[in-house]
Amino acid sequence: MFFTQTIRRKLGLGLGIIFFMLIIMAYGAVSGLQSYHNTVNEFKYSLDNLPDRDRLVVSVVALNKPLQRIRHSKPAASAHFQQEFDKQLQEVRMEIQGFLQKVDRLPADPAIKNWKGFVESQLSEHSACMSILNQLELMKVQLEDPQKRLEMSEQMILEVAHLETLILEVRDVPSGTKAVLARATSVYRSRFNLVSVTCVVVFIAFGCLIWYGYRTVLAPIQALHEGARIVAQGHYDHHFEIKSDDEMAELAEAFNKMTMRFKEKRDELNHKVDERSKQLVRSERLAGIGVLAAGVAHEINNPLSAISMASESLQGRIVDLKPHCEDADFEVVEQYLSLIQRESMRCREITSKLLDFSRGQNSVRSQNDLVGVIDEVCSMVNLIKRLKGRNIHFSVRNPCCAEFNPAEIKQVVLNIMTNALESMEVGGNLEIEVREHVDSVTLIFRDDGRGMTQEVKESLFDPFFTQRADGTGTGLGMSITHRIVKDHGGEIEVESPGPGQGSTIFVELPKKTKLQSVAA
Repeated sequence: MFFTQTIRRKLGLGLGIIFFMLIIMAYGAVSGLQSYHNTVNEFKYSLDNLPDRDRLVVSVVALNKPLQRIRHSKPAASAHFQQEFDKQLQEVRMEIQGFLQKVDRLPADPAIKNWKGFVESQLSEHSACMSILNQLELMKVQLEDPQKRLEMSEQMILEVAHLETLILEVRDVPSGTKAVLARATSVYRSRFNLVSVTCVVVFIAFGCLIWYGYRTVLAPIQALHEGARIVAQGHYDHHFEIKSDDEMAELAEAFNKMTMRFKEKRDELNHKVDERSKQLVRSERLAGIGVLAAGVAHEINNPLSAISMASESLQGRIVDLKPHCEDADFEVVEQYLSLIQRESMRCREITSKLLDFSRGQNSVRSQNDLVGVIDEVCSMVNLIKRLKGRNIHFSVRNPCCAEFNPAEIKQVVLNIMTNALESMEVGGNLEIEVREHVDSVTLIFRDDGRGMTQEVKESLFDPFFTQRADGTGTGLGMSITHRIVKDHGGEIEVESPGPGQGSTIFVELPKKTKLQSVAA
């Protein structure tokens, strides 16, 4: 369960294992040196128990000091120096006995057998050395005589020198053990210093490794982890900052690009949701208005027909009444009849548009050339008097085929073009562009007219929405355009930088309808 935890714990476990290995290595090195040190100490202790000739020589040489003082001192002070000589003489005897005891404890080794026999003969009870010591014991009594003290002290000095010569003839233990011990001690000290310095360097390097790993691995991972948690909570504005030149910085940059992409997708989805919500509301309103429009158009058409026929009949018979009426009254009646006919025709056009608005998806679609449809509409618009003086730029001549209802798409193009041209002053320009894609075709209508505000763009496709000041518009043209485009499986969008800066309308139509694509 522990190995499934965070990367920090895994790295910590790895560093802990490395640290444990370092401890074991350091312990092994130090314990080895300690064992070596103990061995050297034991060996040294053993060497300390070997016979040491130098100590004998030093103790014998020390006999000269009280003798020299006896020679040059006054009789009153000589007794004190005689006591020192006697004490030092006893010490020489004890050193000789201790030396012989150490010789006896030496192991039976053929290499020192002859040396051992020579030493025993040189320092035995009946040897020349012991004879000199005994003689010195006898001679020290004569030091009390003031007449003989000087002569006797000189003879004793000579005897001490003879004893020193005899002891110097005794060599040390015939082996290189002391030299080996010296070399071993030197090696131990150098290796101990080396191990100490190595351990210090290794632990400092390990500390640097931990610091470096934290700065370059653990800290960036922790920052990425915290940033990922912040992004997971929906804060896509969070920016990852890793100040390094390695993969961690590349990973942080990839995270930043990912969050930026998330933010773009979120905004795009929110925009689409808003658009779909508006379209849903608009569709519900259009559905209700469509049902109402169909009923109203059907009910109004009959009275409008009767009014139109009656006005035409009266206008045909008014000529017979002209002799019986004054000219002023006749002109008024004629104007009223013309107004009735004109307005009744306008009402019939409105009801016709209402019927068009209420139609469903029953149109027949086939392969047609969009460029030809646009050319036909351009020729038609050029004949409309109120739209004279505006410039239409459409230079596409290559055919662009798609599957649509020609009459309905012609109405779409006509509605968009007339709205664009009516929003311009004389001399304005309307550019029409056709972009062909793999599965769709995009029509672009770009004008330099009055432009639109945000409120106008949001309400452009609503039924009965119009901005014509003269009240001639019904507000159904763009609603019908929107319905036709949606029925064809396309999309229509409007862009405008603002009032007075023109507008651009994008109409995207699929090359094949969804129904036939599925059937295929």
